[in-house]
Amino acid sequence: MRVHACLGAAVALVLACSGSTGPRDPGQVDFLSQPPGGGRGGPAVPTGAPATTDGASGAATPRPVVESDLYQRQGDTLLVLDAWRGLLVLDLADPLQPRLLSRVPVLGEPVHLYRRGDVAFFGVRGAFEYAPSAGGAGPEALFGSELLAVDVSQPAAPQVLSRFRLDGELIESRIVGDVLYTVARRSGWWALGPPPGGVVAVGSAGGTGVAGGGAPAGADDLSVASFDLGDPRDVRQVQALTLDVTGWDAHAAIAACADPARCGSAARIVLSLSGYAPGGPTTRFQPIDVSDPGGALVAGASFDAEGAVLDRFAMDFDPASGLFRAALANGTSGGTLRLWRAPDVSAAVPAGSLTVGDGEALTAARFDGARAYLSTAARIDPLFVLDTSDPDHPVSLGQADLPGWLDALEPRGDQLLALGHAPGPSGAGATLALSLFDLSGGAPVKLSQVPFGATWGFVAASRDDLRKALTVVDGAGLVLVPVQGYDWQRQAWSGGTQLFDWTPGAPGPLVLRGFLSHPGFITRAFPLDGAAVRLAALSDEALQLLDASDRDHPAELARLELSRPVNALAIVRGAAAELCGELTTGRQELVVAPASEPDSASPLARLALPDGAARLFQDGDLLWLLTSDWRTGTAALLAVDLSDPAHPRLRGRLDLTPEEAGSWFAGSWGWGDQAVLAGKVLALHRAGGGYAVPLAAAAPGGAAAGAPADEVRLFDLADPDHPRRAAVVALPSGGWSWGLAAAGPYLWITHLEWVPDDAQGRVRYYVDRIDAGDPDRPVLLPKVNVPGVFAGASGSGARLYTLEGTWGDAPTTALHALDLTADGKARLAASATLPGWGGGALLAGGQAYLETWPADAGGARLAAVELASMRVTSNEPLPVAWGSLARAAGGKLFLQAGWYRSGVLVYDLADPARPAFERFVRTNGWIADVVVDGATAYLPSGPYGVQTVALGP
Repeated sequence: MRVHACLGAAVALVLACSGSTGPRDPGQVDFLSQPPGGGRGGPAVPTGAPATTDGASGAATPRPVVESDLYQRQGDTLLVLDAWRGLLVLDLADPLQPRLLSRVPVLGEPVHLYRRGDVAFFGVRGAFEYAPSAGGAGPEALFGSELLAVDVSQPAAPQVLSRFRLDGELIESRIVGDVLYTVARRSGWWALGPPPGGVVAVGSAGGTGVAGGGAPAGADDLSVASFDLGDPRDVRQVQALTLDVTGWDAHAAIAACADPARCGSAARIVLSLSGYAPGGPTTRFQPIDVSDPGGALVAGASFDAEGAVLDRFAMDFDPASGLFRAALANGTSGGTLRLWRAPDVSAAVPAGSLTVGDGEALTAARFDGARAYLSTAARIDPLFVLDTSDPDHPVSLGQADLPGWLDALEPRGDQLLALGHAPGPSGAGATLALSLFDLSGGAPVKLSQVPFGATWGFVAASRDDLRKALTVVDGAGLVLVPVQGYDWQRQAWSGGTQLFDWTPGAPGPLVLRGFLSHPGFITRAFPLDGAAVRLAALSDEALQLLDASDRDHPAELARLELSRPVNALAIVRGAAAELCGELTTGRQELVVAPASEPDSASPLARLALPDGAARLFQDGDLLWLLTSDWRTGTAALLAVDLSDPAHPRLRGRLDLTPEEAGSWFAGSWGWGDQAVLAGKVLALHRAGGGYAVPLAAAAPGGAAAGAPADEVRLFDLADPDHPRRAAVVALPSGGWSWGLAAAGPYLWITHLEWVPDDAQGRVRYYVDRIDAGDPDRPVLLPKVNVPGVFAGASGSGARLYTLEGTWGDAPTTALHALDLTADGKARLAASATLPGWGGGALLAGGQAYLETWPADAGGARLAAVELASMRVTSNEPLPVAWGSLARAAGGKLFLQAGWYRSGVLVYDLADPARPAFERFVRTNGWIADVVVDGATAYLPSGPYGVQTVALGP
């Protein structure tokens, strides 16, 4: 049995939710306790090679700028960065049967994918290491990233060639020539002021130099680094520059010379660092010369400007002219175009400026040749076209007004495509809109604006990546937009690929064509052939291939699952039965995969389930699923026979009434109703009676006025073809009841009762036992006063264990052993008391394992108590600041650890009395459970699928 902290997991009680008023004496049978929360009436809420010069002439050669993306296609091979599964290698040779060939799993968020020949390069944000230290092993206090080089010459067997760690979060990158440039940031979150400046240079040999000052300890910083990609087996950092920064936003504009005859090998990174200043938002621009084809970095002189840069498209550097331009947002005072002459990075000399859209907010900006496009919006969105041919005197060529606002601008010669929003039906909300402008006369002329999608539709991409999401197929006269929105009828998120006809250079309008829904949060849509007849749509959940020969009715050719969220799992006859689904779409299913490959993209079987959420209970080869849909209030009890895992068979079904359904939506997340399988009986407990309500405030009978009945409903599952309702057990009234558990011959639950007129505001805790051997005639045994909340019981049920905490300057946590007497009392046999607040207990193999937080220890501790003697056999600090007991099985003890850096602590129980820390297993996110089968632990982890851990001796 286990009891968790009530400010966390679903079936939990805060150990400190119970409290005592002093030491307990063996033989004691009457128990007064502190109320939950420590005070009367307080809430007891569970709560690739370089090409740099011409060998004959020595002339500079072009260094093209290459951008990353979420996918890279070469022939029939498609590389995909999947947020939940890492790098995926897909085969598109047969458009009717795309195949997942292999994957490179990562820990963290994969970003910025490049392909150079047979090598894929990408980054991972949120990566960190787990290294020994003087105080034990623990995650480094570092928000880090890493770079990976992967050989994909054999798509079915990719090989990681090299890895390189970056300090901070990778926010931008480009490949220029044979060098990868990265921008990474470490943020303190508290510093929003203007950037103070200062650059620290770090060479490849580790030497440092300071330009313009140094960073104070603990300050935010931004690093720009260069990496030589010439040998992917030895990706080498050439140099790094670290800048002191504060502020809320950072973007990078990266430009290189496209015509060496005009500008040699000039290349530059310009960083914008926006923050608050006394007079309003301000931006510091930091130029960095990256002209050296070997990767050397030269930090230039920074310069400031009033206003904020919205994204990288609001900056532009022309290596040929040395002109730098930026569009800055001034709140509701419009947008300002500013220009500087900066032929090198040593200085930037201000040129002209022009402010437009007074009284409105800048929403988008873009540069194209001598033109600058600025879009501002209030209720009407003006698009301004500015001419910067004379850098000292930029002028406006005109403006075009349209309802709504623009988010992304895509120049196409004398036309401009713009993605934004338009007012929704009857002016309510906003929908996505694609607009087309003619620029042939200088001033913009709106040709068309086409709203589409659901109210408050959006494209799942950052502002810096919107250009990648908006796909313009010029040769085919097609525009593709991957769109998301909320379906108010289904009350679920939905999205898909929207098609538009566009004739480049023609005065005709955009034409809205067909839409095809996509099973996940779609991020990209792109053509697979030059005629754009076959298309691909991509999300982290699926790859979808489309036939667009009829653009009004695009059809799905094939679909390949890339990831599925696994919320619960059971191992049945060598197969992993996975309860899959997510609340954003409402869809759920039971997926059966080989236990050796639980994340297989080609599972053994699938069984559709009712929409909503579900919980899973295993009875041998039989699975019971308790499903619920919070949108409709419906719920059902389903039996699935897995005696043949490849052919799961739905057997009995029982539809539940609203009273029986309870709040299963809440229960699937945390604080809510409870369900326990005891043999062939399923017991459901609705959270009733109110929470920590003093008796004086309760309705007659003790329950809070208007509260639902506090009861346990029993269901007989002996016949899997005909599950049926059995009895309903009304529980004694009280402040609250919680912790439904099955142990020994009984169902157990704890409730509290306030002591009227007690000067210290104390309560009495009681355990209630239900004998459900005959579910039609259950027996509710008399309540028994105990100290604290139920934690477990012996096989016979004659001895029970409770957890109790005391509040105050020296908090303690006690595990009590109590014997039930013939006269219906619980006699205290012994107690094991530990200093600190309690975080839960887990009873297994004659031991109890407890987590505590002593007030003066500076971190959590793991203790073991021998149940036979109630003796504390070990009490050691955890190697992390926080953990939660998860399961004891397979000779191991598992604890969930951490929040941002999630993982599992594994302890060896060769000596159950003295758990020995074995290792930390990094996980991607929070795990739903630990399921042990043989020598393998399975960690169902929601959208990240199922992580497996091999258990050694």
